[in-house]
Amino acid sequence: MHQDIEVRRSIYNLIAEVPGIHFRELQRKLGLEVGTLDYHLNRMEKEGLIYAVKDRYYKRYYTKEVDARDFELMAVLRQEKPRRIVLHLLLNPGSTHAEIGKELNLALSTTTFYLDMLCRKGVVNAVRGEKVQYFVSESERAVNALIRYRQSFLDKLVDRFLEVWLESTASQTENL
Repeated sequence: MHQDIEVRRSIYNLIAEVPGIHFRELQRKLGLEVGTLDYHLNRMEKEGLIYAVKDRYYKRYYTKEVDARDFELMAVLRQEKPRRIVLHLLLNPGSTHAEIGKELNLALSTTTFYLDMLCRKGVVNAVRGEKVQYFVSESERAVNALIRYRQSFLDKLVDRFLEVWLESTASQTENL
């Protein structure tokens, strides 16, 4: 029984540290057997300690402290290519499909796939005009999530983005 509590505590702490983490990543990081991890996750869900959200191929886990509105955003930010697109759009709002693909060195079909997915999930908006331009739907929420969970991404691109973002915010404040 005491061992079960310790296992659940370690699972909960990792989910709190890395919101949106999926089953296999939990298993790898904790070194637990599939059946053991599955058992504890199910118990924790039933007890209302964690939430599980299905995302395409993965079931992602969150603590109850994570706002439900952030589930889709965190699921997107946990994937490399969508995260790169969101970061690009935060720094370059209004970019076109071609500009995004070129800047991120993505095939146009890959860019289309991820932009469609991001729009369907409500993370990105497409504004139709002379050219279709893309914007992060709730840029402030996205930036706050990146800042709050920065440690969990272990991504130099996220670190660089936040440096640029924080520098530009500081310089805007100084100009007021």
